[in-house]
Formats: sequence, structure tokens, C-alpha cells
Amino acid sequence: MSVEEFRGITVDSEDSERWLLIADTHVGLEVELGKKGVRIPSQSARIAQLVLDFAERTGGATSLAILGDVKHEIASIVESAREVREFLDRISGRFNKVVLVKGNHDGNLDLILSSDAKPNVYLIDSRGFIIRSKDGKNLLLLHGNSKPRIEDFMNADVIIMGGHTHPAILIQDVTGYVMRAPVIVKVRVDKSVFGKNMYNTEIGATGGPMNVIVLPTFNPLTVGMDVFEIFPKDLVEVETILHYARTWEILSNIEVYLTDMTYLGTMDVLARIREEIGEGGYEVNWL
Repeated sequence: MSVEEFRGITVDSEDSERWLLIADTHVGLEVELGKKGVRIPSQSARIAQLVLDFAERTGGATSLAILGDVKHEIASIVESAREVREFLDRISGRFNKVVLVKGNHDGNLDLILSSDAKPNVYLIDSRGFIIRSKDGKNLLLLHGNSKPRIEDFMNADVIIMGGHTHPAILIQDVTGYVMRAPVIVKVRVDKSVFGKNMYNTEIGATGGPMNVIVLPTFNPLTVGMDVFEIFPKDLVEVETILHYARTWEILSNIEVYLTDMTYLGTMDVLARIREEIGEGGYEVNWL
């Protein structure tokens, strides 16, 4: 069994399914890297095995949802189709349902699926879908590059979105060693304000706090973008619905967790720590 970090979460649904929720598998990334001269063996089997391992490690997940960017190649269907088919062949038999939410990298994914149809594999458009949790909450699952349907947004209690921005954080130890680690981010927003910003109209959504959970990229070849390049900034160019949450104004409402659920703090606190340490990092007195 793999000992790699689990980049996702599980949710128990009202219909007794245990959902494994992951995002941004980017199957076929190695095809693009190969074009740039970086030769890496096919990773489809490795990614599939990680999914299967995590399904067992998280208490026996029975259904799987991949929240966008299932594949990596945007334009080419031929070169990534083989990798995607191998990936789905390996995982589809393990789950009752495999739901693929389209992301911005998933053009022509419908053609790949239609050439090798599997009865338990479902393709959902980028606006996402809702599952109802065991405790009665409506969870809206999507990639994050497209606005959800207004009616889904109104009915949702929690939004769980694919990485799209691939959140990660820079971590430095006292010796000066720096690494980048994928993170899970929880953003607490005002639902009415979020909805009004997103749809430019009063949509009648119930006010009050709403949690938006942002998952990291699942592909082990990638880590992600520093959270300080995401949440303190206006993300218009990145084309994510987080732009409508105006995250740069609510840093104290943004919690950052490592993938093992170690709580690192809120973005405002992490920003102060980073400022205190400075770009030079820690000063180490070896004597």
C-alpha cells in the first residue's frame, strides 16, 4: 500500500455511500512533459493505485468523485486518450459510482468516455452536482472554473471545489530547507454576498456563513501554487469562482490545512508569520 500523502477528503452521504473526493488528477501530464524533453514513464497506473489505496485507507470508500481536470492535455485527444482509458479501467471496477466533473482541461473527455463506455462512470458538466451528506447538508461539488447553477448554489450548504488553483504552501525549517506542500483550504464566506457577486443579482439565498473547501491537486508529479499567490489577490485572470468571494478581504476567514489535516492557521496569521520571518528566512545561530 502506498504511503504517499492523501490529497483529498471523504464524505458519508445520506444514501449510505462513502464518497472519496479528489481533484485535478491531470492524467497524461507526462505526455506534455515529454514534449518539453522531460522523459517520465506513464503515471496512469500509479495515480489509479493511489486512488485505490486511499479508498481503503479512508474506511472503504464506495463512490468516487473527481472534481475536474481528470486529464491534462487540453487540445490533443489522441495522446491522452490511452492514459485516461487505462486510468478509468483500473479504478472503475472498485466503486459503485465514479463521477467525473469536467474541468478546464477536460475538453473531449466525453469522446474518450463514449469510446469505452462504463455503466458506473458518469460525466457531469463543470457547473457541478449536489450530494446530500449523512448529517443532512447539501454539498455542491464542482471544479471551480465555472459558476454553479443558481438553483444549486441556493440549495447548497457547503461548496467543495477542485483545486483548479492547486493550493500549496511554502514551508521552511530552522536549517533553511524550503519545501512546498499541497494544502486543503477552508474559506468561510457570507453566502448572500458571495451569491450576489457571482450572479450580479439578488438571488434570495439565505444569508449567513457558508464554507467553501478547496482541494489540492491529486497528481503526485505536481504540488501547486503558493496560497499567498491565490487568496490575497483578485483571481480574475485565473478564472475561478473564488474571485467572487473577494478572498483578499477576508483572510481571517481562510483556514489552511496540510493534507494530513494538520491545522496551520488562518491566512492573516500566516501572512504575519511570513512577514516576520522575511524573505531571508530564519537566522540560525550555529554556536
